[in-house]
Amino acid sequence: MHQRIAQAGNTVVPALLAVESLGFAVKVIGTHVMAWRGEEEYLADDAVALLGLIRLVEIRSWDWAASDAQIEETLRRYEMG
Repeated sequence: MHQRIAQAGNTVVPALLAVESLGFAVKVIGTHVMAWRGEEEYLADDAVALLGLIRLVEIRSWDWAASDAQIEETLRRYEMG
């Protein structure tokens, strides 16, 4: 069965609940959302982006940044450069 999800207003609360279920405390600061757990701290424009940052660090660790070679290759592969 094909399933699809798109970022929209109805994904905000589920994203916040997902972040909380991972053990993070969450706070809304103006137009941003912040989450922290132990020594980890994340700040994003919205709850879905916040969850994305957390997942980024889970997958790539705190050395999440792409190298110049990775950036060039990825931009070329997705025809973005």
